[in-house]
This record gives sequence, C-alpha cells and structure tokens, in this order.
Amino acid sequence: MTLKGLLRILLLFCGYVLLIGGIYSGLVIVTGGFTLIDTLLMCALPIFVIYAFFLYPVIMIAMVRLHRMRKGKLWILPIILGVLVLSFCILPFTGIPQTIKEGDTQFAATFGANYMDNIPVALKSKFQAAPFNFWKMYNNNDAFNCNVTKNCGPYLTVPGYNDSFYFDYYCPPSGVGPFPTIINIHGGAWVLGNKGMENRLMASRYLAQQGYVVLDIQYGLGSFPEDSFVNDLLGTVQSLLGREMLNKSYTLSEIAVQVLGNFTDYIAAHALEYKINTSCVYVTGNSAGAHLTGLFLGYNTTYKNIFNHALQLKGLILFYCPSNLTDLFEMAVTDPLGKMVNIRSYITKIFGGTPEDNATLLNMLSPALLVNKWSPPCLILHGEKDKLVPYVEALQLKTQLDANSIQNILLSFPFQGHAFDYSFNSPGGQISLYYFERFLAATQYCI
Repeated sequence: MTLKGLLRILLLFCGYVLLIGGIYSGLVIVTGGFTLIDTLLMCALPIFVIYAFFLYPVIMIAMVRLHRMRKGKLWILPIILGVLVLSFCILPFTGIPQTIKEGDTQFAATFGANYMDNIPVALKSKFQAAPFNFWKMYNNNDAFNCNVTKNCGPYLTVPGYNDSFYFDYYCPPSGVGPFPTIINIHGGAWVLGNKGMENRLMASRYLAQQGYVVLDIQYGLGSFPEDSFVNDLLGTVQSLLGREMLNKSYTLSEIAVQVLGNFTDYIAAHALEYKINTSCVYVTGNSAGAHLTGLFLGYNTTYKNIFNHALQLKGLILFYCPSNLTDLFEMAVTDPLGKMVNIRSYITKIFGGTPEDNATLLNMLSPALLVNKWSPPCLILHGEKDKLVPYVEALQLKTQLDANSIQNILLSFPFQGHAFDYSFNSPGGQISLYYFERFLAATQYCI
C-alpha cells in the first residue's frame, strides 16, 4: 500500500470517528444522556451544536471526495451520517420559539401586558433587542464597559482553619450609586467551583454595564475525605480551576450560614463602600449556586435570624435549581461502564444526614419547602433534558410558589441540559439574559 493510500484510510477512519461521535452526541441531545459522563457531555453540547454546522459539512465533503477515489457507492454513507448529525444538532434550535413564546406569555401575565411601558426609557434602551440572534452566536468579542475589582474582602475567615472567602466586584462605569445589586453564587455540586471565569463572567460584566453592582462570591466547599481517590481527583480539578481545596470540609448548613448570614452582614456593613443599594438586592446562582440562592426563599422564616434584614430582596433568579434535596438521595447515577453508583455515601455528610435520619434538616435546606408568603419573586430557568438536576425540580418549585401566590416565571428549554447558558452567546445564554434583565427591571418598576 502506498503512503497516499495509507493516508486516505487514516483520514477516512478519523472522519467516521467524528461522525459516529456526532451521532452519539445527537442521541445525548435527544435523551439527556445514559451515563454520568453523558450528562456532563450535555453541558458542552450548546457549544458543539453551534460549530457543528461548519465542521460536519466539511467532514462530509472531504469524506465523499476520499471515497470517490475508489469505485463504489460508499461515498453515500458519510452523507447519510452527516445529515443525521446535523439533524440532531438542529433540535435545540427548534425549541427556541417555544421558550420565547413561553417567556413573553408569562411576563405579560405576571407583570401586565404593557409592563415594558413602566420601565424607564434610559434602562429599557439598553436591553437586548431580541431574545435570540443567530449571528450573535459567532460573535465572541463582546467587551462590556464596567469596573472590576477581584478578590475583595475576605468577607469571612473561618477560625481554626484559615479558610478565607472573597468576592469579585463588578460596578457600573459611571454614576455615584448606590446601584441595584446582584449576588451571584457559583455552582459545582457544593464540592467544586469558584467565582470569576467559572461563574458566568461575561454575564456579570454585561449586567454591570447595564447599571447593576454584581458581587460574585466564594463559599465553603465540601469534600469526601473517606474516599481518597475521589477527594484527590476533586483537589486536582479544583487546582486546575484556580482554587485550592479548603482546609475544612463544609456542610450545607455551614455554607447556608456563610451565604445568607456572613456575606449579607458584610455587604450591609460595607454598602457605602461598594455603592450597594440595600433596598434593591437580587440573588442568582446556577446548579448548586441556585440551590443556595433558593435558600433565600426562607429569608424571613427559617433563616430569619441569619439573614441581614438591612437588605431588601427584590427577586431570585435560579438556573437549574435542586429544589428538594430528598430527591437527590433517590437519583440513579450510572458510571461510564454502565454500573449503578450509590451516591448516598457521598452526599450524606455534606447534606448533614439522610431523609430517614434527619428529614427536618433536609427540609430546611430544600428551596421548594421554604416557600412562604414572604418569599421574593422568582425567575426559574431549566433545561428539559437535564439529568444532573431533573426538570421535575423546577416544576416542584413552581408549584410551591404558585400555591403561596408568589410571582414567578418558569422558562423551560427543550433539548437543553445542565449549564445550557454557560456559553454566553449560545441560544440558552442569549435567551436567559434577555429575560433576566427584564425580570430585574419588572420587579423594580412593575410591582
């Protein structure tokens, strides 16, 4: 065999690997995934589908040309496979009209059909013009004008452990303030994550340019000291993400006190310094950060003696929020080899108990069970194919909000999974931000 023939076979092999990988990714889009690895893969698929429309036509054309160097009709196969991959990649886009219609309908029902008329022109003029712009997906050069100060604080240093927690500060570029303020809480399953690049940095810059102070915060993380392999792996990942593992393994109860108590005390005491409008405060978070955000639903009941009431909550924005912790104990997790993994042993320590031995504590840490007549308005955003935090969690939370007559909006994203908004200019990222900024304005001027 000649070198040219060997190269042809190698290129065809690589092409088929990419095509088969694309088909598998498409099946993950349709189903939400089969294993834990698939579920994590789903988080990257919003970026994959954006560029698949460029990549796979090139692969198809190249493979057809390589096949036609030999007699036969095998050249049809890459076309069939490529069209199948692209068909799967179109699916997330088919859900865009439904999400936009749902958003417009719910905003009109919640804030009034003419709610936009009540928003000041100066603020309204800075809104995104449309919920989704196809060409904007490929424009990743947005430079939002704001002032950023990193590693402010610490707002808390834990005695005896030397663990300190900081926050990044995003401030509007002009004006003396005070400004409406957003507390932004990162995700990471309560054992990973950090402020900054890992926590929707572009969204924080955008919102600061729009006239909001954004406080992107750290908090205590849990660990698994009883499983050295998993714990070492977490430490390695966390180090690569720019934040070392902490000296203490924190429980959700301790984290709740840090976020609802220590941090709200700190910003209330430093409101003038950070130009914070204490009468207009929002909290947002994604995944585990959304869970911690959801705890603010009980700011005037369960956490009444922790939360600093110098701050007035105007609303919560929750991205794929775990709303009932008891459900997590019932989740079936499959490893890459298809073996069922019992996650109870991993989450029991961090959660502070199981539903059987400490139901009261888990109820106190479950956002859906904290909803009451004083809870702030909520914007809930959730992918319908999310397997890490199933979509039913969003439905449970909305049911409780409706039962207590709390203004709320649930935006559902068909064929989207966990972290659907992580890519700023992806469909999920654009649509989320479009309704995010309108929710902020509507809860200030339309209630």
